[in-house]
Amino acid sequence: MYLSDIPGQTALKAYFHKIVKEDRVPHALMVTGGEGRGQLALALGLATLLQCPNKSDAGACKECPSCKKAHQLIHPDIHLAFPVVSKEKKKREDTTSKDFLVEFREFVQAYPYGDMNQWLQHLNAVDKRANINKAECAAIIKNLGLMTYEGQYKVQIIWQADYLMKEGNRLLKLIEEPTSDTIIILIVDETSNILNTLSSRSQLISVPPIEDAVMTAYISEHFDLSAEDTKELAFMAAGSLRKANLLGIRQELNYSEELLYWLRLSYAMDPEKVARWVEAQASKGKQETITFLEYGLHFFREYLLLINTRQADKLRLTEKEKTVAMNMTKLINLSKTQQIQSLFEKSIGHINRNLAMKALMMAITLQINGILRSEVNNFVS
Repeated sequence: MYLSDIPGQTALKAYFHKIVKEDRVPHALMVTGGEGRGQLALALGLATLLQCPNKSDAGACKECPSCKKAHQLIHPDIHLAFPVVSKEKKKREDTTSKDFLVEFREFVQAYPYGDMNQWLQHLNAVDKRANINKAECAAIIKNLGLMTYEGQYKVQIIWQADYLMKEGNRLLKLIEEPTSDTIIILIVDETSNILNTLSSRSQLISVPPIEDAVMTAYISEHFDLSAEDTKELAFMAAGSLRKANLLGIRQELNYSEELLYWLRLSYAMDPEKVARWVEAQASKGKQETITFLEYGLHFFREYLLLINTRQADKLRLTEKEKTVAMNMTKLINLSKTQQIQSLFEKSIGHINRNLAMKALMMAITLQINGILRSEVNNFVS
């Protein structure tokens, strides 16, 4: 992975180039931020830059053996650690990232901005508990205690370091007293999940969301969508390249019309129509339904802004979505909006816990009916 290949993050990439050029890279970095912003890609890009013997102001050369090995995740001085599960007949306490390096390389190639859920799906292990165990920490300490093979640095990247939990204390001495050629990069979702003894000794790097303009350009380059759908997808992605890639496989985005139809259907509660809609939505699967509900959260966040400001031009919505939102203002007030948002958030959690989809979607529809009918009596098509 090369820094120049990562969309956006201009300021952060410039900072990495600066500290590498000035030989001021901290021995321990903690990279954090919302999902899909490129934390792992940035860490790999920094590691590649560090090892390149022909680096310039433009970045890594991309041509030397070091760059090519780093790009393929096979550089002997760039070590990778990440949460794993048991493998075949090997005892879980003996299983480490080394047992899954082939799968992890495939995963990064396929999902460079993927998250933990996608990693477990890649392993067909969504029902298994992953972690970074004692044996992994021992392997990290051993690897960083050796001399470099061919690079200038020994770089240890720990992806999803949240999964270290209390085992993180085993790495404390390593971070406190590293050798001069050791760089440790911890990638975390939430710094609150990391032991204070580790976070306090690491330089925090906060990765911001991908800007709308960069996201729009990325979507235009990778997906064949209309200008309107590209804009809608960019807003829905909310700064996450992971979401953009998941949504981009759709040839046509029509979430706003589907959401409005669902609200009207929920209010009217025609038994046959509701049953058909629930059946159809449940058949789309878990991830598609989560994406639809996440869109609903995005839409209602912008809708709340419309209620409060009455300025549609300020909304991160397409013109079509703004029209839908304006039509709803007389029918769904602040209280109802907040109740629906809360319902969607809880429902996403229920789906992730593998509740029966048909029963869940029917329950949500009934609850929306109760919310809409509590005061308003004219929500009709």
